[in-house]
Formats: sequence, structure tokens, C-alpha cells
Amino acid sequence: MAARNVTITKLGVGSFAKVVGVAYGLVGLVAGILATIAVSAGAITSDTTFVHTLGISLWAFGWGVIIYPAVAFAFGWIEGAVLAIILNFVFKESKGLQIELDS
Repeated sequence: MAARNVTITKLGVGSFAKVVGVAYGLVGLVAGILATIAVSAGAITSDTTFVHTLGISLWAFGWGVIIYPAVAFAFGWIEGAVLAIILNFVFKESKGLQIELDS
């Protein structure tokens, strides 16, 4: 199999930002689930009423599974967009990035 050289000269800012945002969102989801488990375990073991414990658990679930990933996606998207703009400038000045692919 012959290897072929490919030169990357430009990244799509939106698509690269989306990929980085989704990756950050997945990390945020895992962190949110772990935070939810930790908060719920702490609330269950404390001396509180069932309704109060349930309220804390639902609040932690909302923050951990909905808000964490959304915020992480937003920060990842912004970081990906900025990085794509910087890389596009670097690729333009250095005549691209050469990658060797196996066919």
C-alpha cells in the first residue's frame, strides 16, 4: 500500500468548534454525573428529611446533567473557534500541515 501526502491548508471554523464543543460537553456530562452522585450521597447520609434530600438530589441532577454539559459545550465551542482561527492563520503562513495517509 502506497502512502500519500495530504496538505491541510484550512480548517472549517464552525465544524472544528462543534467537534471541540461536543468533546468538552461529553467531559462535562461525566463530571456532572460524578458531581450529582457525590452531592446525592452527601445529602442521603446527612440528617435531613426525605423531601429535603430529594430536593437536593433533583437540584444536583439538574446542574450536573443539564447545566455542566451545556456550559462545557459553550466553552469548548468558543475555544475550538478561536483555535481554528489561529490554526488557519498558521497554516496560511506555513503553507499548510502535511499528513501522510495510508491508502
